[in-house]
Amino acid sequence: MYMMRLVYHCSRGKSLEVVECLKTLNQFYTRDGCTNGKVYVDRMGRMDRAVYQFELESLDPFYTLLKERYANLGELGPDVQRLVDRLNEYAIEGARELYEVME
Repeated sequence: MYMMRLVYHCSRGKSLEVVECLKTLNQFYTRDGCTNGKVYVDRMGRMDRAVYQFELESLDPFYTLLKERYANLGELGPDVQRLVDRLNEYAIEGARELYEVME
């Protein structure tokens, strides 16, 4: 089991717009089998950050699906394209963190 965290540094004052995008992203990832998705915003430390965290059983199927989606981004429909465009508009940079869940 793994926990992945997507950390976005947002344009000043735009973290709530990124939060809305991450809530939509959580719906997609939940349909793909990811669990325990949560969205966070900063309260201390670096400002204007939004974080999306979720769990996944295995990395291979997740990355295979992700690669397929990026390869066919134009074919995924206007809703997905709007989501990508909004994240690109409101986020300055992002980072992906991966942790193994130790049970």
